[in-house]
Amino acid sequence: MAQVSIIVNKANSVSSLSMGDLKGIFTGDVTKFSNGTNITIVTYKSETPTRKKFYDALGKKYSECQAAILKRMMNDGLKPPATFESDDDVAAFVAKTPGAIGFVAATSAGSAKVVTIDGKKQID
Repeated sequence: MAQVSIIVNKANSVSSLSMGDLKGIFTGDVTKFSNGTNITIVTYKSETPTRKKFYDALGKKYSECQAAILKRMMNDGLKPPATFESDDDVAAFVAKTPGAIGFVAATSAGSAKVVTIDGKKQID
């Protein structure tokens, strides 16, 4: 299975995150980057190899993360994640949206900025 890259908008000053940071972001517990920018989560509408690999690496099921986000949406006004069908669509949205963070196959980052996770460019 292909490696996965975590991507953000190029204007975002964040260049590295920890796996713990990612878990916090994709469960809705972290809603701002360390630089104060509001986070927009970007994910896939349906199961893809990229989505499966990402959530496996997080050690969380997609459904667990979505349930946690839904709870934060209802209780705290968190924005719902933006969802797309393909790596190209995820990358294009992240590239044009300040504060967006998503994940794509490592070869599909497009014009978005790849951030390191625990010092690595890709999640294996």
